Amino acid sequence: MNDGVRGGGVGSRDVDLPSLDLDDVDGPIAFREWDGPADTTFVLVHGLGGSHVNWVRVAEGLSGLGRVVAPDLPGFGWSPREGRDTGVMGMRRALGGFLDRHAQGPVVLCGNSMGGGIAMLHAAIEPDRVRGLVLTSSVFPWVRGALPHPAVMSAFAAYDAGRVGETFVRQRMRRLSADRVVRIGFAITTADPHALPADVVALHVEAVRQRQADPQAPEAFLQAARSLLRLGRRPDVSARALAAVRCPVLVIHGRRDRLIPARFAGSTLAQHPTWRGRFLPNVGHVPMLEAPGRWLSEVADWYAERID
Repeated sequence: MNDGVRGGGVGSRDVDLPSLDLDDVDGPIAFREWDGPADTTFVLVHGLGGSHVNWVRVAEGLSGLGRVVAPDLPGFGWSPREGRDTGVMGMRRALGGFLDRHAQGPVVLCGNSMGGGIAMLHAAIEPDRVRGLVLTSSVFPWVRGALPHPAVMSAFAAYDAGRVGETFVRQRMRRLSADRVVRIGFAITTADPHALPADVVALHVEAVRQRQADPQAPEAFLQAARSLLRLGRRPDVSARALAAVRCPVLVIHGRRDRLIPARFAGSTLAQHPTWRGRFLPNVGHVPMLEAPGRWLSEVADWYAERID
């Protein structure tokens, strides 16, 4: 279903986006699609608190390799929660339902942060459907001696604190303007927030405004965050999921990632020698936004060697 809005209401900006579409996958799922060669579909999966606009600097370039689809998971971006499960496994199921309708046949899943974890789980559970994984500053098992930034640790401690966490998230969503939320977010997720184009920042502000309009967004965020924490406490589950991934894997990670230290990715790569790893200097938690040219180059090289 097409909402008829070119660029989701942002047609006056420099970013040229395809129309924002909606489909019913046990509830509304918003997505954008970029046409490309039909033999491969790249599906771009955002992280916690993110949306499909996290991928706008690479989606069009990636469409030179294949069709590109970027959905908003339930409770994020333009996809209202509507009572759906937003734990990691619930969103994995939502992604699977979306793929059944919009990416028939094998796909290449590109996941950032939490989206990388969801992509890995999907590749482990439905290996015949996943042709490749591009894990971009993805979640990985923790490594002794490496910790996220103290602000990140404090925020997740608050999320995990029962009703205190619920109050914290609700008040943050209600009291902070969308512009302020985005500025705080990029201050921690990027190595240099001032390097991001103004139109890209504006798109993220619009996405946050959309999420703030969903009364169930705080619960969606908390359920996702707490699910990630539970998964982090079960290294046995993570190890089994990683061992079950059979497809080619590319890991792209920022050296200055404050949320998921590069050592986490390095440790996982050491345990999976067939995976390819690329660490980008002076890049933080969102390489596809901070270094889109380098991200696209690494994906194209890997795709030509391992997939095409």
